[in-house]
Amino acid sequence: MSRLESLKELEATLEHFLSGITETESESLENFKRIDTLDGIARESLRGQFVANQLGNWFATNRDLLESGRVQESRLNAIANLLGDIRSGLDDSDPESQKLAHEIDEWRQKGVVPKRKLVLKFKPKQGEINLVEKYTTLLAKETEFLDSGEFEGQHLLSSLDDILKSAAAKDDGDMFYLHLAGSIIYYLKINGYKVTPYAKRLKEIEKRRMGLINVE
Repeated sequence: MSRLESLKELEATLEHFLSGITETESESLENFKRIDTLDGIARESLRGQFVANQLGNWFATNRDLLESGRVQESRLNAIANLLGDIRSGLDDSDPESQKLAHEIDEWRQKGVVPKRKLVLKFKPKQGEINLVEKYTTLLAKETEFLDSGEFEGQHLLSSLDDILKSAAAKDDGDMFYLHLAGSIIYYLKINGYKVTPYAKRLKEIEKRRMGLINVE
């Protein structure tokens, strides 16, 4: 494979990645929020707190999850596991809890069944250890950079703008600002912010790095 072909392949990969960030995913984000809410209820339930009212409200506003048929299997599995945790902590002597336990059982009958995976841990290879260490070192550097005081009082979007400017000014192969910018863009995206202009800027910087467009 020639260098040009390799660069085109890298561009296509980057295009796919950034497209996933910039596409409108309001439904996916909403489902994520629903699961996050259920996770909070499950945590309270496992701590012995009374969650019948919260769980009842959750069921009332999320019945369409089963009816839509558009929820990813992985997210249905997450919901099933959380409902299983909650089910184990419900008070069978409480009429309201009994009603909610029956509701959980109905979801199970419709296919929302807890699926616990057995995770086998193997000792990582030396190369894998080094890669993890490099990644965690990079994260530590990014955290130190953000905590330096340079961005104190700024909104994260303003900080992202400055970081993208630094990334654009770099031409020595250092990926620090690119990685930091990409992380912030993804974080803002999953929290509902419109980040399309920033993702496009990151993409243009990546193209320049690979020499795929001319720099005036």
